Amino acid sequence: MPGKKYLPHLLFTAVCAVSSFSYAAEQPSVTMDRPGAGVKEIKEGDNAPDQYQRPSLAVKDWRARHLAAPDENQQWVQIKDKYALIDIPTGTIKQMVPKAKGHK
Repeated sequence: MPGKKYLPHLLFTAVCAVSSFSYAAEQPSVTMDRPGAGVKEIKEGDNAPDQYQRPSLAVKDWRARHLAAPDENQQWVQIKDKYALIDIPTGTIKQMVPKAKGHK
């Protein structure tokens, strides 16, 4: 029966598809509605909006919020209900965690 020959390939494809959907569902993101730019979802690896790269928005008490120490050229910022670790020179979001994991 020729169908048996393709069954392992179909199963492998199905497993890959399900795992990619579950990964996407687990990856934290924030939906931003920016005037003139429209609605955009940002997540790890994306560039943060410019205003979040300003030192004035840095979360200073990251220890109290149970966040990892930022490197020299990084800062934690709060974007809606998430904390985002921003690489200041590039503006790239290195990590994003739900605010519920921290305090306040």
